[in-house]
Amino acid sequence: MKIDRLFTANLGLKALALFLALFVWAMITGKERSYAEKNLECRVEYSNVATSIDVSNVRPEKVQLKVRGTTKELARIKPDDFKIMIDLKDISEGTRLSYFTEDYIQLPKGIQILAVQPRMIEITTKEFITKEVAVRIRYKGAVPNGIRLIDRRVAPDKIKISGYKPDIGTITYVEGAEYINLSDFQESRTVRVLLKKEKEILRMDTDEVEVFVEVEDTHKKKNE
Repeated sequence: MKIDRLFTANLGLKALALFLALFVWAMITGKERSYAEKNLECRVEYSNVATSIDVSNVRPEKVQLKVRGTTKELARIKPDDFKIMIDLKDISEGTRLSYFTEDYIQLPKGIQILAVQPRMIEITTKEFITKEVAVRIRYKGAVPNGIRLIDRRVAPDKIKISGYKPDIGTITYVEGAEYINLSDFQESRTVRVLLKKEKEILRMDTDEVEVFVEVEDTHKKKNE
């Protein structure tokens, strides 16, 4: 009898409490399952770039996203949770390539993309090369009277230059920055000459060479 009264006593209050509990539960779960939209900005990244390749341009650098998910999920996400990662492992020469943005978006679980702007990403690469070219020394004037020019030797006579292939692909030599005036040579001697670095050349393995100018004094030769 006491057990029956335990279940039936204050029945109205118990029913009200149960109703309130169910109402609160429905509000909470309903909010968690409600859906919303959010606008985000996502940075374009790339990976596996060969050592001989430089990425010269990425357009655009950032992509605008409109995504959809539950209110709870959207409240937790950050722009860093979205990645646009393009693999460049198969790129071995300078080129310009276009990629569909949606193919490279990495999304958090449960998030849906509604819109992407722009739809295409363009990446331009340049091939970086090192090549050997000749050294060309520029001369002016003539040796003085009574002096005979025997030989001119350059060391090194070739150097290595580095730069982007489209820029230095046709370069076959590097010139001395200044002329050597042969009229200054009364006797054999070695001079140092700076090399002229064209703007297309990004690096040279040396910026100067030695030039040995060998001459002979014909008057002394006759006296001997």
